[in-house]
Amino acid sequence: MNKVFVIAAREFKAAVLNKAFLISLVLMPVMILISSNVSRLAQGWKSRDTRTIAIIDQTPGQAVGAVASMDLLREMESTRMASAAGESLLSGSLGLLFFEAVTPVDASEDPQAALRQRYELGERVRAGELAAFFEIGPASLEQKPANPDDGAVTYYTDRALDRDVLMGVGVKLVTLVQLQRSASLNPLLWARKDRRYTPVELANLTEAAGKSAGKGLVQRELPKLDETGTVREGKEIVPGLKTLIPFLAATLLFFVVLVGASPQLHGVLEEKMNRIGEVLLGSATPFQVLGGKLLGMTATGLLLSMVYMGGGLIAARHWNLDADLRPDLPLWFLLFQSLALLLFGSLFIAVGSACSDMKQAQTLLMPVSLCLSLPMLVLLPVVEDPTGSLARYLSLFPLATPMLMMARLASAPNLPLWEPLAGSGLVLLATILAVWIAGRIFRIGYLSLGKAPSMVEMCRWIFSRS
Repeated sequence: MNKVFVIAAREFKAAVLNKAFLISLVLMPVMILISSNVSRLAQGWKSRDTRTIAIIDQTPGQAVGAVASMDLLREMESTRMASAAGESLLSGSLGLLFFEAVTPVDASEDPQAALRQRYELGERVRAGELAAFFEIGPASLEQKPANPDDGAVTYYTDRALDRDVLMGVGVKLVTLVQLQRSASLNPLLWARKDRRYTPVELANLTEAAGKSAGKGLVQRELPKLDETGTVREGKEIVPGLKTLIPFLAATLLFFVVLVGASPQLHGVLEEKMNRIGEVLLGSATPFQVLGGKLLGMTATGLLLSMVYMGGGLIAARHWNLDADLRPDLPLWFLLFQSLALLLFGSLFIAVGSACSDMKQAQTLLMPVSLCLSLPMLVLLPVVEDPTGSLARYLSLFPLATPMLMMARLASAPNLPLWEPLAGSGLVLLATILAVWIAGRIFRIGYLSLGKAPSMVEMCRWIFSRS
């Protein structure tokens, strides 16, 4: 057993004292910080030129009043931004956008002329005269239009993504249309001939429904009984934080396994190619070498996890966000992190020992990488319904348990204790089986060179008695 710990200590020191490990340890938080603020930084480099948006309003009568309403909304937004932060009057999402009303051509009377009008506006977009143009369908104000396309707001542009136009204009235009559609049901407007809101009313209603309206929805935890039997109101949940914790925990767990296991595969390949493995096996058994590598890799991964998890906890406490963090989550995280490192690490080492170069390893590594990545693909439905049957069954599958069970624990504080315990037990059994299989492959593959073995041949290695 001493030889196992000696090899583990050697692997741990080699990994931790590696310059690449130290650089990645420092650079990763920096990269996360930069990536989280890159959108804000990019805003400063965006063009500050004014742009024009054309709007064709096909609705009959006095139409929706879209252009006048959008002009009023731009003025309101500019005034609010200037008074709130002392910024430029044109710094809002509508601040640099101006609107042009286009006289519509009746498509029901002359479809070709209406199409020609859209083509000419498209040419103006291509020439840079317009940023984009919108068309409000003729049946937009009807409750149930016969043709759904006639009741839609259509957006024309030559750009793949223009957030200012799509979110700043498109979403507001849809809101204006929906408000104007509901105007006919408002008994206060029945005295008006067209039963429609004025542009000023539309702008005020849209603005009141926006962020300036203050808190509209507050999320709290369920009320609880304290030690004295008094009912206490649930704590307010910081928007977005509690939702992010399951994703951050599962992603960090996945990332650490990937970062911790990949170097082991490269290390085993390098030892085989340089004949170092023969020297190691001269003083230790194959299982001792495998066990030492696994323990060293697990210690390295746990160190990485504790550094990032500790930094996250310190940051949460600094910004008074730690009230949403359950005290048992770090312990569960370290448990599932250890099991995942041992489980997938043994598979990575087995693949490395069976191959002679990286090209062979990439082919055999594909199923292992797929098993590691698949839980991340179903992470969203599991977080949305953490106590449902789908989440329960998926999280009890050993290869998916570490990521998915961790996400469920962070999403549902009332999760029955038997589920994470059962998941831990199943992963532990799967880990023992994976280590045994890896040991059987390692004892033969570590000294073999040449062509990579097939799956049938690797099965023979596992059940061989020699």
